[in-house]
Amino acid sequence: MPLIGDPPNNLAAVSLIRAAIADDPDSGVLIMSEHGGCLPGPEGKKAAQLMMSLAAVAARALLSAHGYNVERCLKTLDAWAAEYADDAAVW
Repeated sequence: MPLIGDPPNNLAAVSLIRAAIADDPDSGVLIMSEHGGCLPGPEGKKAAQLMMSLAAVAARALLSAHGYNVERCLKTLDAWAAEYADDAAVW
């Protein structure tokens, strides 16, 4: 199912959700900083907080859909990331 965003941002979104599920805040911060979510000032902080909240909610939804099986969720996200990486490579 295609997403609304462009391929590089779709890949970043999947990666951010994966970081949330894997409890990897360092990767999450890196992804956000590379995609404008960690800009200086109050607007950057608001954007980062929104991105973190969206990732957390998406992670919970995906975990719920997979019976809270983290391994299955990560496999699903890895498959999505591979698909979006292919799309981003030709974009």
